[in-house]
Amino acid sequence: MLKPCLQAVAQQSGINKALVEDVVIGNVLNPGSAATQARMAMFMAGYPETTCTTGINRLCSSGLQAVATIANSIRAGQISVGIGGGFESMSNAVMSDQINPNLLGDEVFECEAANNCLMPMGITSENVAAEFGVDRASQDQLAFESHQKAHAAQQAGLL
Repeated sequence: MLKPCLQAVAQQSGINKALVEDVVIGNVLNPGSAATQARMAMFMAGYPETTCTTGINRLCSSGLQAVATIANSIRAGQISVGIGGGFESMSNAVMSDQINPNLLGDEVFECEAANNCLMPMGITSENVAAEFGVDRASQDQLAFESHQKAHAAQQAGLL
């Protein structure tokens, strides 16, 4: 999933992959924020071993945090060229495997905010949708349009 994106970044921008000093990728569900998967994708996309890789997990907005991290590194003069982004496959994730509740202390369950962190993302999204009045039909329409755009990009050779 990430390999074609990293390939397209270099192809579309015309940048020499050897000039990319850092690739920062946001991911929520994989161990180590998927730094290993990001590194593998980077190599498969043709980036050299001299390019660093970092995985970031910010729960929500991990990809946006990755972009901000690269922008800040460039602004600070730490690197000249970098790539920031995110990838996730919610359909391949086993959300219940993230934390074993049997290994947590009782304080977690006694503190409502801490206990809510154990709520699966699917339930969280349903709660947010209800709070902000986003109905299922609108969600399904957005998903449908997103898949149409992805299909069109594949047909155009962009993915």
